[in-house]
Amino acid sequence: MSILFYFREIIVALVWVLANVVYLDLKRKGIRGFTRFAAFWVGQPTTWVTFFAVRDGQQPTFHAPEEDDEGGLLLDDIRRDRALREGAGAAPERVEAGSPADGGGRTAPDGPRSGVEP
Repeated sequence: MSILFYFREIIVALVWVLANVVYLDLKRKGIRGFTRFAAFWVGQPTTWVTFFAVRDGQQPTFHAPEEDDEGGLLLDDIRRDRALREGAGAAPERVEAGSPADGGGRTAPDGPRSGVEP
């Protein structure tokens, strides 16, 4: 027998196992549809055992947990920090020297405020 025969058999076995796992998962969650039907027929004969052994909808689908107060506060802190970082990355406004926004001090003509007053 050639190597292609073994390769084909390995692929068939992997598809069979995957079909059984998919059918089991869909049956436990109670999800119906074409995917469950196709997985049932591709995974024969083991899916018959799953068909009789596992109740439909035994495991509920995932629902997001409710936020607690501490988690909400943490999320608020993260949003506040993100807003501050985005604000800090923005281009600074041009402030005229001697204006009230400048605090009455002088600025260097081409750059930020210098630490030395003339």
